[in-house]
Amino acid sequence: MLVLIKQMEDQMYKYPIKVVSQMTGLSVFVIRAWEKRYNVVTPERTETNRRLYSEDDIEKLKLLNNAINLGHNIGGIANLSVSELRSILEHKHVTSSSTSELSKENFSDTESILRSSMEAVKTYDGKKLSTILLKASSKMSQPQLIENFIIPLVYEIGDLWHEGDIRVANEHLASAVIRSFLANLIEQHIPSENAPLIISATPRGQDHELGALIAGVTAASVGYKVIYLGPNLPVEEIAAVTDNLDAKVVALSLVYPNDDPQLKLDLVNLKKMLPEKISLIVGGRAAGGYMDILDEIGAIKINNTKQLRVELEAIREQKYN
Repeated sequence: MLVLIKQMEDQMYKYPIKVVSQMTGLSVFVIRAWEKRYNVVTPERTETNRRLYSEDDIEKLKLLNNAINLGHNIGGIANLSVSELRSILEHKHVTSSSTSELSKENFSDTESILRSSMEAVKTYDGKKLSTILLKASSKMSQPQLIENFIIPLVYEIGDLWHEGDIRVANEHLASAVIRSFLANLIEQHIPSENAPLIISATPRGQDHELGALIAGVTAASVGYKVIYLGPNLPVEEIAAVTDNLDAKVVALSLVYPNDDPQLKLDLVNLKKMLPEKISLIVGGRAAGGYMDILDEIGAIKINNTKQLRVELEAIREQKYN
């Protein structure tokens, strides 16, 4: 009898949205946006209008997040049942082959492009690398270009540099070419007059800026006006620009090192200096080393550009609808 009562109590327990965010890996912004636009779940409300979610709600949100990471669009799966979502994930090899047909078809070409790019880097041929980037941009959609080519290229260059297989000069040349290419991609997007504004930068001690530029390209592609401030910037400057321009989002890239005690203090101070309404998004290869601080300050940790697009669209909808 006691076991039965305990099971009934567990079934009746409801979770607040911040706990649900931690359990599902979805930000509060995304959960609210999916509720509003797609009615994915219908949480209960307390007398003070706080959302409370059931175990079934949480399971569906987890399944939706997993399906999104496999390449599905939320609009196409939002109204599926839990069992239908499970079926999609159980047969992910089928859905992956159908939704990624173009990527599979071009996989060998992408590998060839990456090899050619690295040859250009190793021979200090910046002109060749620039040409490869331009040709790739004409053959791929922008999300494919960033996810399948630019990010793997940047990671490969960084790994070879850290391992001593290429010189600092190789890394600097490649970074300069890629930096110029990404900056041009941002400029190609013309935002609307009422577009929300995002500040993209790396904080003090973080010299690798390509991640911040990739965040800027991604934000521009979903309709944000991008102000790119560059690398190694004191958080006081980031906060000042954010306040002066009435920005809605600050995006930071953390690449190396992943254990800087000063950066932990800077992140805490930045959160204190930013207006409460500002959304702080943090990504990059070193971001995992600062998860305790990111959780403490309520920053949104992103793992890839697809997740970044989802977060930015959700933030925009929360603030502008």
